[in-house]
Amino acid sequence: MAVMKMSAVTMIGPHDEMEPLARRMVMSDTFQPVSLDVLVNDRSLRSQLTTETINPYDELLSKISGLWKAAGKELPEPQPVAIARDFTLSKAKMVVETAAKSVQVWSARKEALIAEEEELRAVKVLANVLSGTRFTFSDLADGHFMKLHFGFMSNDNFQRLDESAAEAQFIAEKLETIGENTWVLVITAEESDSAVNNVLNTVYFKEIPISDIAEKLPCEDPVAYAERRIADKRRAIDALERAAAQKIDDERENIELLYSQLYTMQRVYDVCKGRGEVSGMFVISGWLPEDAVSTIEKMAAEDAPNTVLIVEEAKDLSCGVRIPVKLSNCALFRSFQDIVAMYSLPSYGELDPSPIVAVMFVLFFGFMFGDVGHGLLILLGSAFMVKRGIMGRALGKVMGMASVSSMIFGVLYGSVFCKEDVFKGLWLNPMAEVNTLLAISGGLGIIVISIGLMLNMAAQYKARNYGRLLFDGEGLAGLALYWTLCALAVTAVAGISVSPAVTHLMLAGSILLLVVMLFKDMLARVLLKEKTEGSAAMSIFGIVHVLLSFLSNTASFVRLAAFALNHVGLSVAVVMLSEMVQNAPGGIFFKGLILVIGNLIIVGLEGLIVFIQTVRLEYYEFFSKFYKGGGSEFRPVSWSRSNGKVSQAA
Repeated sequence: MAVMKMSAVTMIGPHDEMEPLARRMVMSDTFQPVSLDVLVNDRSLRSQLTTETINPYDELLSKISGLWKAAGKELPEPQPVAIARDFTLSKAKMVVETAAKSVQVWSARKEALIAEEEELRAVKVLANVLSGTRFTFSDLADGHFMKLHFGFMSNDNFQRLDESAAEAQFIAEKLETIGENTWVLVITAEESDSAVNNVLNTVYFKEIPISDIAEKLPCEDPVAYAERRIADKRRAIDALERAAAQKIDDERENIELLYSQLYTMQRVYDVCKGRGEVSGMFVISGWLPEDAVSTIEKMAAEDAPNTVLIVEEAKDLSCGVRIPVKLSNCALFRSFQDIVAMYSLPSYGELDPSPIVAVMFVLFFGFMFGDVGHGLLILLGSAFMVKRGIMGRALGKVMGMASVSSMIFGVLYGSVFCKEDVFKGLWLNPMAEVNTLLAISGGLGIIVISIGLMLNMAAQYKARNYGRLLFDGEGLAGLALYWTLCALAVTAVAGISVSPAVTHLMLAGSILLLVVMLFKDMLARVLLKEKTEGSAAMSIFGIVHVLLSFLSNTASFVRLAAFALNHVGLSVAVVMLSEMVQNAPGGIFFKGLILVIGNLIIVGLEGLIVFIQTVRLEYYEFFSKFYKGGGSEFRPVSWSRSNGKVSQAA
């Protein structure tokens, strides 16, 4: 349940050794680079460093990617490849320039042809509009009595334009829809033209001046002219794409290898992000897990014998350095790390509560949502959504375990698809044994709050805050007071007979513990020789806060029983509604329909509410006792094959 230990590493070595070493670190997924001023403490060394943050392979990668763009094809998925030592930046530039030279010419020509094709489409659209009138392009271009705007926008933006036409005092005449664009002729009075221009800008209207069309039109049949020229442009564009595609087909193996090499080197230079250079030597700093240090040292011995590695344990670093956090749990608990992270990652050195969260989450969810059929629906639904990519795998595993718990509690309660009488529950019937359910809920609350206080005591022991461990309201004194008050409450509510001497002893103990909590700072100074600062007013406020939190946090766990009863109540309501329509015409059909819809609503709506309430109990009633959080996630540079892209792991 601990956060993985981290080490700070600074590497100093020649350029020809640092690149191979960085390549191997990219493949290992263990190194997070940081700015040199974080870990390099030597001011004299820092003053001599020149830093570089630009990745020189970004431009090269963009150029080589243009080959697939020119061919109208999707980029291939990059693969990690071995990089020869002679694959330097200068050599990479030369290879890319050679491979991309013809592509750059093709791309420029293709863009020009597409622009010309767009103008010709404008001619055709407007010519079709004028074909049934006595007006010419020149008549429209003169604009003596009105202002005309001709062009196109996306179909969605045209809907926005059409809705605002009346208010802005203009007419938007839809001419033609081609693909995802709508061609429009906007007509307005001269005095309203400025306002209309503002509206057109908001809908990303691409205007083509009618005067330009009139000047470029050399024939009397503009439609036929436009169609002929569009066909010519399209043939030329297709020819360019075929040429680029043919180049890819002829040299596919070499080009894809070059693409992967550039991608690999781009990641390598992300490792070197924020690198420094001094006297021809590169300096790189970063974080890596403590158990990966030996691997990096072995890599350096093999690939970089002249490179110096300076390794420091995180605990030896000066205060103020924010150490990244990497959680490490077994497969059973790993999915619940995301629930912890939604609240906040633990700070470095703090306890990782993921395993405890996993046990509590599964237990609470099943307790509040016990039904064999509904648990099965959640299991199947979450598996389906994970398969379709609607739900993440981690959340899918969480819901899978929660649904199994729901089915187990369904067997214990005797509940299947809203039916409470299919078989006798192995444990209890929530509706028939409400008091027992409430008592169990309160008992679970006492256990969870006690665990939280114990974890806080462990954290104080680790931090050597012995005064807070012994005398604080959330330390040993607070835990003893909480148990004493709980014992007094249980005996009073349950009517348990206790001798007056025991009751008086517990009351006296409670008062003594309150006095200890009130004078906690003085006790820590006198008995433990600790330096503490605190006022009596703050101590009194702290005691009131602790007592109120004990009361409210314990009472909050009554929601476990409340939602278990709510689930049964909703189930009974669905069954009653279905039976009410059973004797009506088509009653069997409507009964089945109500049962299906009712069960789906319970699974969807109540399942969501129970999920939220389960998380709430963990965050507010449990975490508030011991958990600080505020950790920064460890983000190593690594390969990620998501959508064919390589990016820093998140």
